[in-house]
Amino acid sequence: MLRYFDGHGTGVWLKRYRCPGCRAVHTVRPDTHYRSFWASWKTILLCLYEKGKHNRWLCKLSRQRQQYWWRGFVKQASSQCNLQDDPLWALMKLFVQNRILSTHSSKYCEIKPFRVTTYRILAVTPPADYG
Repeated sequence: MLRYFDGHGTGVWLKRYRCPGCRAVHTVRPDTHYRSFWASWKTILLCLYEKGKHNRWLCKLSRQRQQYWWRGFVKQASSQCNLQDDPLWALMKLFVQNRILSTHSSKYCEIKPFRVTTYRILAVTPPADYG
């Protein structure tokens, strides 16, 4: 499946897997990107840091994207800690807790690394007269 990321002129092919237990499709993403975001997590973190520290946006990115990330950050910070005291403290707290800093989702807000499959691979012994 083609996915588009900042810094790539064309789409990137990503592998998809279907879970045999829940039948859901899981897409393998680069570890540099949050789910549903085109920008890398480092870019988003830098933007949120700049806004929290100096109260201004980065000049190399569109203001609208950065505002979207900030609103997601405020939503995550309000559910986990007090944003009013210090936005930088809230930013680092969410980062350490493996939260997706800028998501608007309350359901998919944690970073869950890919686990080893829980399904056993069965070895099949073929009949003696097989190939």
